[in-house]
Amino acid sequence: MVSVGLASQFRAQMGTRTEHLLSAARLAALVGLLWLTARQASPMGVSVDLEAKWLLMGTAGIGWLGWMACRRLRAPVGTTWCFLALLAASGGALAALAPNAITFMAVAGLGAGIAFEWLPASGLGAIGVVALAAATLAVSAPRILVAEGALSVVVGLMVGASRRQYVERTFQAEELLAERVRADSERDRAAALAERNRIGREVHDVLAHSLGALSVQLDAADALLENGDDPTKARHLVQQARRLTVAGLEETRHAVHALRDEPVALAEQLSSLAVRDGAELTVTGAPRPLAADAGLALYRAAQEAVSNARKHAPGAPVSIELDFDRQTTTLRVTNGFCPTAARTELSTSGGGFGLQGMRERIELLGGQVVAEPSAVGFTVQVAVPL
Repeated sequence: MVSVGLASQFRAQMGTRTEHLLSAARLAALVGLLWLTARQASPMGVSVDLEAKWLLMGTAGIGWLGWMACRRLRAPVGTTWCFLALLAASGGALAALAPNAITFMAVAGLGAGIAFEWLPASGLGAIGVVALAAATLAVSAPRILVAEGALSVVVGLMVGASRRQYVERTFQAEELLAERVRADSERDRAAALAERNRIGREVHDVLAHSLGALSVQLDAADALLENGDDPTKARHLVQQARRLTVAGLEETRHAVHALRDEPVALAEQLSSLAVRDGAELTVTGAPRPLAADAGLALYRAAQEAVSNARKHAPGAPVSIELDFDRQTTTLRVTNGFCPTAARTELSTSGGGFGLQGMRERIELLGGQVVAEPSAVGFTVQVAVPL
């Protein structure tokens, strides 16, 4: 593992194949330019000190190679600036002896435009122009060389600045892409959590209602069979438990349909719920198919309210009212007072998640939940927008 990591770092330090080719091209350009400069005759009327010419060629080569090394090694900005300044100054002084050396000034301007902002890059280019002007005066070279050198520096700076902007735009595009990938990942994670919560509510509502009622029926049947009082009634309770099991399977299918975003026929589902639980259903307004989320939320609210009535007010009458208004769909479940003080084991079942899940469902749809005592017992009212 360590050797693989070191190998990866070494390859990153060595650079890509494209970078190798560019480095080779720059070296070839340096050699070719030095060769042309060495062979070029001096301007008419200029006496050349060969030692000075070779010295300037050497310093220009050092500046060029130093600039290349700084790019590869990502050296500090100050080091890069010094090597480019050496290249610009040497190239400017050399251009008075061999005009081909103006190319050194252009390359220095190019490197400055890539590496620095406009002000330090312009200052670096000015060093080359000043060196050329001074050398021109010293050896009485044609003054036109100063204009040509200044023009080459300006062109190099412009090309370098354009390259710098391109690199910055590319970097920004990569950052935006990475940010978008992170945002997509967070959105997918949030969607997954929301779906888990939704499935969790479905599991609670189906199991709490069906298995809770089934538990009551089986407990009653077990008590009758243990005492041997009424086998016929015990058999009847077992048959009711079977019907509750079938109803639970049907509710599971409804939950699957809702998870698939299929429309919900709420009035029909509430009618079946009312028949199973002995509640009275009243529907007002023009019934209409509801969106899966809205229909399921209202159905689960009715189921939870009826289940709570069975838990806390066994034997009390329960009424279910469904109103299809133009703007909202409203569900109201009311149970009367418990006729006896008896409590069932079902009253201690559940963990308080039913009402919480009901509120979560309705609030996600922009609706409201009101659960409070009423004049006749307890009322749960749920309303969702159309």
